[in-house]
Amino acid sequence: MELLLFCVLVGGSAVALVRGARAAVAVALAAALVVGSAAAAIAWRARDDARRAAAAAARAPLPTSVADRGYVSSDSCRACHASEYASWHRSFHRTMTQPAHGTAVRAPFAGETLRSDEDGRTYRLRRDGDTLWADISGVGARRVPMMTGSHHMEAFWLAGARGNQLVEFPFTWLFEDARWVPRRDVFLVGTEYSKEPSTWNRICVECHVTGGVPGFDAKLTVPQSRVAELGIACEACHGPAAAHVAANRDPFRRWSLHNGGAADATIVNPARLPPPRSAEVCGQCHGIACSPDGWLQHGLGFRPGDALADGKPILRLASLGTSACRAQIAADASFAPSRYWKDGMVRVSGREYNGLVESRCFSGGALACVSCHSMHDSDPNWQLARGKDGDSACTQCHPTIGKNVAAHTHHAAGSTGSTCYNCHMPETTWGLLRAMRSHQITIPRVQDDVDAGRPNACNLCHLDRTLAWTADALARWWGTPAPTLDADQRGTAAGPLYIARGEAGVRAIAAYAAGGHPAMAPSMAPFLVELLDDDYSAVRHTAIRSLRTLPGFADLPYDYVGSEESRWAAQREARARLARQPDDGIRTPYSRGEFERLAAERDETDQMFLAE
Repeated sequence: MELLLFCVLVGGSAVALVRGARAAVAVALAAALVVGSAAAAIAWRARDDARRAAAAAARAPLPTSVADRGYVSSDSCRACHASEYASWHRSFHRTMTQPAHGTAVRAPFAGETLRSDEDGRTYRLRRDGDTLWADISGVGARRVPMMTGSHHMEAFWLAGARGNQLVEFPFTWLFEDARWVPRRDVFLVGTEYSKEPSTWNRICVECHVTGGVPGFDAKLTVPQSRVAELGIACEACHGPAAAHVAANRDPFRRWSLHNGGAADATIVNPARLPPPRSAEVCGQCHGIACSPDGWLQHGLGFRPGDALADGKPILRLASLGTSACRAQIAADASFAPSRYWKDGMVRVSGREYNGLVESRCFSGGALACVSCHSMHDSDPNWQLARGKDGDSACTQCHPTIGKNVAAHTHHAAGSTGSTCYNCHMPETTWGLLRAMRSHQITIPRVQDDVDAGRPNACNLCHLDRTLAWTADALARWWGTPAPTLDADQRGTAAGPLYIARGEAGVRAIAAYAAGGHPAMAPSMAPFLVELLDDDYSAVRHTAIRSLRTLPGFADLPYDYVGSEESRWAAQREARARLARQPDDGIRTPYSRGEFERLAAERDETDQMFLAE
């Protein structure tokens, strides 16, 4: 409208000039005025387009919430299922994806300025009421409309250039550390690995919301994403509930079902499904899968109670070459090593279903996720069902062992070595800057872990013992065949060996284990100090966290994303503190020259990135 008015005024001026002056002069003046007005109009339009683009970016619309495809949202469940709604509401599933505003955000946004080494820009963060903003150098003010994560960290998203695209904000707020760090430094990723900013509409929409549809156009460039609900809500596990809500408006139907204890055919209850089908409800998100063609436009067709293989087949290492995604996998040499150990065991967090399906307890038994976990009767931290946070989770299926656990484990009753899952579900997966339990239930065998390049369960506790020592114990107790070990595996304690010679994922897991076993940790101190200058920031973060649990190091100044010079200075200070400590007679022998010899044997030819 402003542009149209401007052109009308210019045109009127030109006519007046022609009428009020001699023809030749008037024509020249009119021509000049028209040319000038055209240039001004172009400039005006450019300014107007820029202003509109800035306004659109500031609005930064969230994915559209749409009640379609039978979804009605968790609000429709609350009236009849108040207790279940309350237990879900306090879970981290609910807060997995949220609008970024008000008290929901733990990050300060209090005027701090961050500088990104990735794009060279500065980001000044602030709040305007309940709204979050980033003033970006060279770009201007951008609203920060959405966040993911609420348990260990918060990741944020900025408006993109097309549709309702959301692009990864380059910093993450860590709760335990109470600080901002570059986004790439919360992943186990090599310095030479190029990590492009993620697009929420392509990745997170698949699992971090309920009923997510990426909504891309035919060229896969412009998203108009929509969701049934932000976060992982009731209908993610129970299926779309419109038919259930409509049917149960009849009070007599509700009374009849409740009184008779019968299943309601209008909704899915994972606890009532056969174990394999029940586990698939969790596996739709907690698995490495091959999403079908067209999902970026139309979303996934899987619904709880369906066969997962029909809508989102799980990818197992042994069958990658025959999967529907084989072309994509073949084009990415890092696909398998960034997700699996060499024997096919999953190595990244959040993919527990992959571990479950490889377990004999699942394939040959009745184990499902709900055998141990519960959404509605659990602590939100690990969601272990009431009474299933110890050996009882295992002894419910193995009652004979449960009668005398110590006889089975050859460790004192009640000790960490006599806890079922420390031996059969060790912490050999990685994510969120920590090691987590594998959900592939296995039997400790040194040879299996050596072949897979993975730390073994026994030596994640007995870091100060060799692999040969572990193998001898297993042979005595169980007749486990002797493994083939090299000289270092026979003569060097496993903890130092993992840290010195292991690839980045192994180093991180070993450093994490050192902080979890106080009796073993002091012997690991010199080796944790070596990791303060590791090439991988996630390894450095884990090393300093474990080192600070030891006497004399709690106040060691260190920034895991600081400059090399600052890290070297902290390392020198840590070595000086080590030198001042008395010899307690239990420390693992340490030689820096020997450490460097072993470290030279690392296979770091491929820069690692674990695809959490």
